[in-house]
Amino acid sequence: MYPGVVRVFAINPGSTSTKLALLEVDASEARLLEEEVVRHAPAPSLAADLERRREQVLTQAQAWAPFDALAARGGLLGPLPAGVYVVDEAMVRVCLEAPHGAHPANLAAPLALELARRYGVPAFVVDPPTVDELEEVNRISGAPGVPRRSRVHALNLRYTARKVAAELGARFEEVPLVGAHLGGGTSVVRFARGRMVDTNDALLGEGPFSPNRAGTVPVYGVIEKTARDGRQAARNFFGRASGFKGLLGTDDLRRVEARLDEPQVRLTTDAYALQVVKYMLGLAAGERPQAFFLTGAGARFGYVVRQIEARLSWAAPVHVHPGEFEMQALATGAWRALSGQENPKRMDEVRHGSAGL
Repeated sequence: MYPGVVRVFAINPGSTSTKLALLEVDASEARLLEEEVVRHAPAPSLAADLERRREQVLTQAQAWAPFDALAARGGLLGPLPAGVYVVDEAMVRVCLEAPHGAHPANLAAPLALELARRYGVPAFVVDPPTVDELEEVNRISGAPGVPRRSRVHALNLRYTARKVAAELGARFEEVPLVGAHLGGGTSVVRFARGRMVDTNDALLGEGPFSPNRAGTVPVYGVIEKTARDGRQAARNFFGRASGFKGLLGTDDLRRVEARLDEPQVRLTTDAYALQVVKYMLGLAAGERPQAFFLTGAGARFGYVVRQIEARLSWAAPVHVHPGEFEMQALATGAWRALSGQENPKRMDEVRHGSAGL
């Protein structure tokens, strides 16, 4: 058993940077001791990207040592239950071979495993983005062979859900909640018994639009766009060039907020807020929540938050936790594993897909 306070080195790769942090964690909070954002140019492949980031991450680890554990943001690991996972060779292989998709977050586990071996400490992944705990009734779409999928900001949402439960004076596993992460993608989740039993697919599936993703769109438009421009062009269009970027020419919500006096900008922003509300209320149909909550960088957009609160507060109170708490969430997950609060899983021992959940 570890002492009450542990030091955790957290690794969170993004498309053009790697966020690194050293945190001190105990039962009450995760305190940020050091933080660094390492910038990178885009790389042509995951392997090249890994090499591009490796030396800078190793150098920072040397500067911050000693630490008790590594905590890495999970990549696209395939559908898994939520929780803390041991980083091992099987996980690293999936991250680098990328059968479920290539994403910069796939690099976190390989980097963590190398550091874990170098410093003789354990490495964990916490609540990867492919967490899938959907109830079977929520997997069914109206198209045979096209089930609904769960790909959301699980790490930040689950961390914030725990905070909201504490604010309500309840255990996370006992309080029904509906939360939305407003970020580069828009994730909406219904929590029941501590599980994410209904969600959208924020990566390229359904839900509200976001700064550069289309969200739910009419099927005929998807068919026409794909037939005209090809599959990859359609993926890029709906996943990178839609949302606020396609509609208003920018995916920076700060710039959108500064232009709210323009009628088209206000109308588009109203549509965004309304879509978030409709999706949150739609998930609430499964079970009335004790509270709604908003998190993510987009929860700093005051006009949007006020619009959402005004349309949701009749059903349940709305808690707002602006920003992203991914580094704290990673470190807290590692602390739960080290302190014996949670038994970490191994990915290859957990059955993927709905049958294993």
